[in-house]
Amino acid sequence: MSIGRMLLSSWSPSRHRLREPGTVLSAIVLLTVVVAGLVAPLLGYEPGLDVDPSRISEGPSVSALMGTDHLGRSVGWRLAHACRAFTLPGLLAAITALVLGVPAGAVAGWRTGLLASTVRVLLDIVSAVPRLVLVLLVCTIFGPGFVTLALAAGLAYAPTLADSIRVRVRDLRLAGHVDAWTTHGLSTPRILWLHLVALGCGRLVIRRLLELFAFVLVLETTLSYIGGFGVPEPTPSWGNMLAFDWGHDGHLVPLVAPAVALWATLAATARVASVFAECET
Repeated sequence: MSIGRMLLSSWSPSRHRLREPGTVLSAIVLLTVVVAGLVAPLLGYEPGLDVDPSRISEGPSVSALMGTDHLGRSVGWRLAHACRAFTLPGLLAAITALVLGVPAGAVAGWRTGLLASTVRVLLDIVSAVPRLVLVLLVCTIFGPGFVTLALAAGLAYAPTLADSIRVRVRDLRLAGHVDAWTTHGLSTPRILWLHLVALGCGRLVIRRLLELFAFVLVLETTLSYIGGFGVPEPTPSWGNMLAFDWGHDGHLVPLVAPAVALWATLAATARVASVFAECET
């Protein structure tokens, strides 16, 4: 079997889980949100230039399928464009967690002694600080922005990813597989990084990164809702859409739409992540 097929088989969930209607629907929702976030600059929407006093709080229509808010802005366009506020930070946070967490967890699970103990102590120090507090601390020091938010979220979640990989690699190492692979002449780097990490932890890593994406979504929405470190108006975010339309007269769509979108995206992410959790059983 080629390395590509080995990786695919180790990362892919079982086919019967993929065929379940709930999983298919969740994957479609999650993919739609991510694509909307990536292509948002190409949608033709320009935040700040869409205010139309003649269309304040209109109901759904052909030109505005979800109606308009109290400034006459299209709720649908803003809802789609707001996906960019957490999609890019979520992807960057995932890369950060991978770069920091995977090597640390692999080394701590493979090695014993001073090196492994040092890695575990460093991870414990970072994880001892609540994630939200750590993110706020980093944003306070380096200033708000989606890059800062993403790097802080990835740093805050790296210990969780590293600890999961550490336990998985340690269990596989103690199960006797390493001795068999060594007997067949496989090198230590290949055993560790290909067989234990890539093949043994593939689905686990995907599940953890999906959880991180959901964490970034909730984090960005919360910060945008309370203001300060989140996305400011007029750039749309599901959080500032909720905060900005709260208490204004008019129909409920501008207020309900971002709340439903947030719930649906989190539910879809959790469902997809649960498919990959079977690797730990």
